[in-house]
Amino acid sequence: MTTAPAPAPALLGVSARTATLDDLYPAAAWDLPVNPGLPAPRLPAPPEELPNLSGYREHYAPFILRELPVPGHAERLAAIDKAFPHSLYDLMLLVARDDVLRTHVGNTPDQVLAALLHAARSFTEFTKSPAARRFGLAGFRLGIGWNCDPTVDRDNGQYWDKRLHLHLNCWPGAVCTSSRPVPLASITDVTVRRSLVDPIAHLAHQVMADALRTAPLPASCHMLEPDLARDAALGLPVGLKFRLPGVPFLTTADCRVLLRALHATAETTHRAVLTAFTGHADAPAPWQRPALLPPDTVRSNLTALPWLSHPAAADLLRLRAVLKDVTPAQLRLLASRPWIANRCLTLGGLSYNTSFFTPRPVSTGGEDDWYLVMQFKLVSYIGSSPAVGGAIASVIDRAHGPVMTPDDRARRADFQNAFLDHLSTTA
Repeated sequence: MTTAPAPAPALLGVSARTATLDDLYPAAAWDLPVNPGLPAPRLPAPPEELPNLSGYREHYAPFILRELPVPGHAERLAAIDKAFPHSLYDLMLLVARDDVLRTHVGNTPDQVLAALLHAARSFTEFTKSPAARRFGLAGFRLGIGWNCDPTVDRDNGQYWDKRLHLHLNCWPGAVCTSSRPVPLASITDVTVRRSLVDPIAHLAHQVMADALRTAPLPASCHMLEPDLARDAALGLPVGLKFRLPGVPFLTTADCRVLLRALHATAETTHRAVLTAFTGHADAPAPWQRPALLPPDTVRSNLTALPWLSHPAAADLLRLRAVLKDVTPAQLRLLASRPWIANRCLTLGGLSYNTSFFTPRPVSTGGEDDWYLVMQFKLVSYIGSSPAVGGAIASVIDRAHGPVMTPDDRARRADFQNAFLDHLSTTA
């Protein structure tokens, strides 16, 4: 738990005050270009956000566009017109089953994961096709991804639905060129700053890279080492990254192997670090946190991890130095104000976003550079922070974006149905 909102970055001086999570940012992170307000279109009267305690049909009923069969499997995908869009041209694919919740790639059957990834590839192909040109997407960017987060007491973003759901987002060129990135150091609101770049994003990349050194990963994928200067220059999000051999890779068995290996490694690595910090391997129950072990004990525990590099272990010790135990009274206070829990509570469970991403405007006539980005979350919102318009991260502003006109909604529906028609022909 952080002790107080962090001061402005220019005032940071660890020796002059109590250290905070913001001290975990590498010095180069403060210059990263970010966008604190990427405008998202809004419904004139969006529904109230409620916990999803019923079946998916009851929860999403007005927004379900189609239900799609999964070849070779009894499960289905539900195509949903999101009540809170990320872009005028987007939709969501939900694993449509209520009796068993498919919450991540590790517990999703291979045929279902293959169907999701087929839809992702089809979305990229559709946006590049002549059929999509009437939507004025020139210079567009794509973001295709999902979230994994069971931490219901800290997740101030998507607490109502833990099902695996794939976001298919397309930002037209006009939206991208209107972006005006600013340095991360200029963001003085601690919650916004950490939603753009989580304080452990760089550290998590280092730790995961260590854990993956001996993992049997597909030879066609190239893991990038942590390098913030490269990320800023190329417009790559902060986080674990693999360069992919191209968008056709999404529909290969190797892609599913990679995704499952990343999730399994993230689970075992999180358990190892949690055990080193607290002596407990399992994520705590909601609104509980185990006591932190003394720093010297944590140091010994980290030294005992044979795969962990010395630089990563040193940075994990810096993380231990800024964490604080949470008292029962503090937990009761946060439980009564859950909207601030995400900036205070840590170590609540594995939490990450995974996205397929291309750092430049998508070409309609050639090949694009594609990356898989895995962003781990300690205190920031769980959702993706898309790299659009020169920013390596953007907060999607759902409160101040333009209200969709009837023409906007008709165009959005036309785009969604045209894509779903295209998807049905490629199944």
